[in-house]
Amino acid sequence: MDVFLAGTDSLKLTRLARRDPELLLVPAGDAHLTRRPAPPDLRALRTCLPEIMSGFSPAAPLELDFFTRSSRSESRSLSSRALLATLPEDAFLEVLHSDGDPWADLGDETCRLFVESPGLNLVRMEQNLRMMVERGALSPNAALFRLLTFPMEACGSYVRDPADPAFGTCLFELEPIATPERILALLDEVSGIRGLRNARLAAGLSQSGSGSPEETLLSFAFKLATHLGGIESPAFLENEPIAWPCEDLPFVEHTTMRPDFHWPGHRTAAEYNGRVHVSEAAFEEDQRRIRDYQSCGISAYPASYKNVRNIAALNSYLACVAHSLARREGPGYESHVRWALADEGSTHMRTVLLSQMLPAVPSEKPSW
Repeated sequence: MDVFLAGTDSLKLTRLARRDPELLLVPAGDAHLTRRPAPPDLRALRTCLPEIMSGFSPAAPLELDFFTRSSRSESRSLSSRALLATLPEDAFLEVLHSDGDPWADLGDETCRLFVESPGLNLVRMEQNLRMMVERGALSPNAALFRLLTFPMEACGSYVRDPADPAFGTCLFELEPIATPERILALLDEVSGIRGLRNARLAAGLSQSGSGSPEETLLSFAFKLATHLGGIESPAFLENEPIAWPCEDLPFVEHTTMRPDFHWPGHRTAAEYNGRVHVSEAAFEEDQRRIRDYQSCGISAYPASYKNVRNIAALNSYLACVAHSLARREGPGYESHVRWALADEGSTHMRTVLLSQMLPAVPSEKPSW
């Protein structure tokens, strides 16, 4: 039994697999061309699906992909989509056990589960958000900002709760399952499907390395154009290790550092501390990190949830970072940022950005 999950159910299993060290997400090659799923046996499907996905019903149907109209299931408990678009290899990922075995052995047959790749899932999200815009539930800008969060998660080191993405806890320090470049490469080969334009835009605005939802928010607040609520900062690296110059080693306590945001040519770093309750040991470690940055001539700007929780706090933090960047960019850059932070239109867009990207519950990133 070959099952190709679609849409929100595909994303749910993708997140579940990323969180479970006993599961793997492996590129499925041309499985969508060669395996050709048939309508599944619902009882067997309920048996082999994870518990959080097995309760599908006509009121809450399970979303599945099929690749011809004639192969779709007629069951009202399944939302059967005929995906007729031209798709490249690795448009899907297979969920395997860590030893390489398929999902489940049903006795007389094997159950193999496939999920949409991050690029294809990004298109699905765009389609769902477009419907919300058409119903008046979201503005186009709010839909774009919400869309931007997914490629940053897929290309980053955190994953949201599959059962409750908005309020559940994230897991951190995980391997990414995509890069913006790979997502764009796949989307460039896809044709005949709605949502490609905005999906490509979202992938093009994203970058690898984000470590939490709050870091994703800050990443876009730094780099987006002012008319989209950002401060148009110079290019930066996210969570990339840096090594101290040899001459600085006698003065530092860490042989290497990995700032959340680093502008190498501007001697500036920014770090997001997601802990709500900071222990004495963690506080001391933060102080040592800041001293190390200062010893090597790098201005470091730590932030916590209180620095991003509302527009006034976020504006103040962005102004501090921009002031440091202006030492290289020049006073004109800082004047432009201060204008953007005071401008009504830019501030409105930043407020929309906050409304879509700020997690309802502060992230509890692991201690150093």
